[in-house]
Parts: sequence; C-alpha cells; structure tokens
Amino acid sequence: MITRTRTLLGRLALFVGFSAMIPTHGIAADKIPTTIGAFSTPALSSDKFYRDMGAYIADAPGAPFDVKLLVRGEIGSDEAHFYALRRGRIQIAGVGFQSVATAVPELTVLNAAYLFESWVEVDFVYETAVVPFINALLAKQGVVGLRLFGAAWHGLYAKTPIYLPADAAGQRFRALIDPASQLFVQALGADTFQVASTEIVTALQTGLIEAGETNSHVYNMTGTSVDAPYFTRTRNTPTVIAVLANKKWFDGLTPDQRQRVMDSHPSMLQSGTALRADEERMLAESAASHVTIIEPTPDQLTAWRTVGKSTHQALIDQVGGRAQELYDMVLQAKTDFRAQTTR
Repeated sequence: MITRTRTLLGRLALFVGFSAMIPTHGIAADKIPTTIGAFSTPALSSDKFYRDMGAYIADAPGAPFDVKLLVRGEIGSDEAHFYALRRGRIQIAGVGFQSVATAVPELTVLNAAYLFESWVEVDFVYETAVVPFINALLAKQGVVGLRLFGAAWHGLYAKTPIYLPADAAGQRFRALIDPASQLFVQALGADTFQVASTEIVTALQTGLIEAGETNSHVYNMTGTSVDAPYFTRTRNTPTVIAVLANKKWFDGLTPDQRQRVMDSHPSMLQSGTALRADEERMLAESAASHVTIIEPTPDQLTAWRTVGKSTHQALIDQVGGRAQELYDMVLQAKTDFRAQTTR
C-alpha cells in the first residue's frame, strides 16, 4: 500500500512539474510578444518615438500585442541589438547601418566617406532610389525594414585639435567595426585600433587610443567628450537609423497587424528632422561646457573630402557582392537630385 501511494505521489509530482512547464492560456499567453530594443536616451527625440511606437502598437484593435520597451541600451551595443533581432530574441530594433552591415555587407557602401554632401541629398537618395534595394537585401537576412532616417553626422573626437587630415596621421585611432570607417581612418595615416564601445573612455584614459571616428550623438551620450574634448565636424558619413522587425515574427502577423506595425513609427522626414535638431542642441551644450567644436573651413573641408573619396573603390572591392550596383544607384540618384535642385 505504501509502495502504491509513493508511486502515485511520484506520478503526481511529475505531472505537476511538467504542467508548470506548459504556458497557461490566459490573456497574457495569447498575446504576441513584441519587444522593441534600441540605444537611446531621454535627451534624444528617438526616445519619445520609440515610446510612442510601443504605445501605438499596444493600442491596436483587440490589444493583441504584449509590448515591452528596452530602448535605453539594456541589451548592450548597437551590434547586440541587431544580433538579438535576427535571432528572434527581440521583435523590433532601431539600429545604425554600421551594425546592419555586419550581416548585409553591401550596405556599408552607404557609409563611404563623403558619398553624401547634405541631409537633403541623403533624404532624396534614400526615398527615391535605394530603400527597395535595401529592403530586398534585409529580407534575405530575416529582417523587415520598417523605417529609415538620417540622424547625425560622423566626426572625429580627439585629445588634441584635428584641423586637417595631416593632423590625424600617426595618432592612435579607434575606428568603427564598419569597413567604411576603417578605410577612412587608414587613409588619414592613423594607427587603427579595435576597441569595444564600452571601453572607449577607458582606452582614452589609459592612452591606448588618442582619437576616434563616430557620430555626434554617440560622442555626447557615452561620456567620450570628457576625455576627448575636441570634436571636428568633418561630416564624413551620415548616420542612418534603421527601424527593423524580425521577418519570421512579422510574417506571422495578420495583414492588419502588420500594417499597424508599419504605421507605428514617424516618417523618415519627421524622425530625421527631430534628431538633427538634437545634434545641434547637444553639440552646443557640450561646447558651452567642456568641448571645443572645430568647424572645417571650405579649404579644409576640400582636403577632408579628397581623402574620404579616395577610399570608395577600395571599399567597393572589399565588400563585393552587389556593392558596385548599390554605389552606382546612389550616384545616379545624386545626379537626379542635382538636376532637380537646379531647375
């Protein structure tokens, strides 16, 4: 009898343990997991965009989405967000093209130094020419493009002033993981060092690096400006943010749900305009506090452009694939832009 009781109790315990592993079928279990990841701060307009985006998706008819926001860098670096998105650990992410290019190498062509000359040109080229091409490449990597927008220009941060390319020669430079950034830094004659984004401040403090290339938002948000108080506005590369969705997750939604997600983020123009205003405001605040902003003169800018443009063919050759096709597409769109603006 005791043996039989123990057997029944054992089976009961096994059943209870197994049952605990089965998701319940309450309201929460029926909802669609929707985690939005990004690297933002309350100082940026994008922080509000992501929160409004989450609220809009959460308020979909019937409330089918279980929305969670991890938009303050909780997941880690920009690259970590893109990795988590592709693996399905998060469903929506806002990441820069430098990170996206780790899986879609051709996109690094869009980061080529001085490929673009103004925000108006950037907006025109993306909206009229390259977005379908980009989305086709992203789909092959299990990603859906929801929105693209230019956010901030890249520049050079340093411990000492950098006015001309020659001033960077021989310095210990941190380049981004993006080949476009690495080729640009190498063309300056600097010594390139790979340093994790979380280690930049320490590297500057210990002397491992003396300078680096990044966009102004990152420069202001990470504390880099304290240990590298000179920022040269070379404007060599526009940071383009891609708001992306995991394709498997997105394809599993109903047509109405997919449209809800597509409509959840502001337009390219609205997002970009707000973040560009953030760039000017944050740089002005830094300049008033502890940073020396260096604005290249027209002659100095010509020197920077000469060095930057010299890297284009090497970048195309290094990337391969459809890089040349994308590059030619951009050049044609730039020609169309000039024709439109001179009418």
